[in-house]
Order: sequence, then structure tokens, then C-alpha cells
Amino acid sequence: MTPETPTSPFSRSLRVAGVLACLLIAVFSVYVYSEKAIDRANERRFQSQQFADELRQSSDDLTRMARSYVQTGTSIYKQHYLDILDIRDGRKSRPLNYDGIYWDLVGLNGKPPRPDSGVKEAMLNRMQRAGFAEDELRKLTQAKANSDQLTRVEFAAMALVEMDGLRRESVRAQASQMLYSAEYHQAKADVMRPLDDFHQLMDQRTLHEVSESTANAALLRGIFI
Repeated sequence: MTPETPTSPFSRSLRVAGVLACLLIAVFSVYVYSEKAIDRANERRFQSQQFADELRQSSDDLTRMARSYVQTGTSIYKQHYLDILDIRDGRKSRPLNYDGIYWDLVGLNGKPPRPDSGVKEAMLNRMQRAGFAEDELRKLTQAKANSDQLTRVEFAAMALVEMDGLRRESVRAQASQMLYSAEYHQAKADVMRPLDDFHQLMDQRTLHEVSESTANAALLRGIFI
């Protein structure tokens, strides 16, 4: 029987060093992934806030355009109103960086501050792809539905001032009253209330994701060190 060759201390140390190096690389890789997870969680949090802000802003822009058209009769305001709806519902391309300041920069000449992106997609479809929790998506959908109901009042007011007749000023005052009435302000609140609920739900969920990712990264950082 051939006697086993004894393993030298150097060989054992080399194997141990190799195993430790592999473990170190593995822990470091997981740590890097956990740091990236923090970035992804913060990005999801930011995107979630953008969706709610865009829906709120579109409702405010629609109100402003409808009121401006009723007060002045300038047709460009109604065209802006229709464009906002078409962009929101995916019938018209979204401008580039549409989630920033946009309609406040569009003048009476109708010249857009930025070109279109060429992408047509309804806001509801974008929200469904964003991976919101079911209760959060339900709040956003409710806010969008309430905003769509509000457009019926706005369309009615704009149609009123387009009627021919001798009592144009009194008709304009009646249309204006429709957009400043207590009922209109209540309908606006019905749009904003589910958005506020969404903000609270989303804030709790995404803050938990960020905190959890940060804690995991800190733990792995300690193991790596």
C-alpha cells in the first residue's frame, strides 16, 4: 500500500486562501448588487411620484385651458385642452420630458417648447406597466376616472360660449360660473383625494423598499469588511 503524501502547510494555506478569495468575491458581488438595489428602489419611488404628479398636473392644465377659453374665446386654449386629453389617452405623441414644465411654456402661437417623442401610450397603460401595488393602481385609476368625469363639465362650459346669440356676455358668465362653482371645486377634490391616498400608500411601500435595501447593503458591507 502506497503511503499518502503529506500535504504541505503551504499547499493547505493556498487552498484556504483560494476558498476565502472565492467567498470574498461572492460576498462583494452580492454587496454590489445590494447597492444597485438601493438605486432601483429609489428610482421606482421617483417614478411612482412622477405618475401621480403628471395626472394631477394634467387635471390642473385642463382646468386652466378650459377657463382661459371660456373667458377669452381664444381658440388656441381649446386646442391645448384637446391636446392634453389626447396625450393622456394615447391618441397623440407625448412630448419629450413631458413630466417637466411644459404647458406653461406654450405661448399663444401654439409653438411647443420641446418636440414630440413619437411615443403614443395612454397613461393608464403606463401606470399598469409600472408595477404598482393593486391598491395603489386602484387609487390612480379612480383619480383618472374622476378627472375624465370632470372634463364633461369643462366641455359643456366651452360648448356654451360657442353658441350663437345676442346674450353672449351673459352666456360667457354662465359658462364661467360652471368652472368656478362649488360643485366644480368638489369634483376637483374628488380627483385629488385618491391621488393623495395613492401618495400615502406609495410612500409607505417605496420607503420600506428603500429602507430594506439599505439595511441589506449595510449588512453585506459589514460582512465584506
